[in-house]
Amino acid sequence: MATGRIGVAVLSLVLLAGSSSASDSAGAGRFVAWVYSHYPTADRSDGFDALGAAAKTIFHPSLLALIEEDERLANGEVGALDGDPLCDCQDDSGMTFQIRAVRAEGFSRATAIVVRREVEDPAAEAITLDLASVGGRWRVYDIHSKDTPSLRAFLIKSNAEARR
Repeated sequence: MATGRIGVAVLSLVLLAGSSSASDSAGAGRFVAWVYSHYPTADRSDGFDALGAAAKTIFHPSLLALIEEDERLANGEVGALDGDPLCDCQDDSGMTFQIRAVRAEGFSRATAIVVRREVEDPAAEAITLDLASVGGRWRVYDIHSKDTPSLRAFLIKSNAEARR
C-alpha cells in the first residue's frame, strides 16, 4: 500500500479519536503505518524481514524474547513460527495492507486492525495488533489473525513443548 494512503488513513483515525486519547491513538497509528510502510508496493518490490534487524523496533521485548526462544529451540531449523506474523504469511509479495482502525486503550495500550488483501485472492483478512508503549515508543505486544488467534499464546505453548 502506498505510504500516502496509510498516512491519510491514520490522519482520519486521529480526527475521529476523542481528545483524551487522540495523542495515544495518533502515536500508535503512526507506528503501525511505519511498520506496514516497509512491505512491498507497486513501486517497490524488495521484501521486508520483520523478524530481522528491525525486530527490536517493532516487537515488545517480551514478545521478541518468545520469538528468539522459538528460533533458539529450533537448533538451526525452522521453528514453530515459520512466517512473518505481521502479515500472517510466508511471502508478502502481491499483498496490500490497509489500517482499518487504531484505538488507544489507556495511556500505554492500543489496538490496531490491519486488513490484508492478496492479488490472487482479493478476500480481506483482518490482523489485529495489540500495542504497548515501552519507554514512550509503541511496540507490538501480540498479534491475532484467523490462523493464529494469539501469537503470544502460540509461542508460549510451542516453546514449552520444544523444551520438553
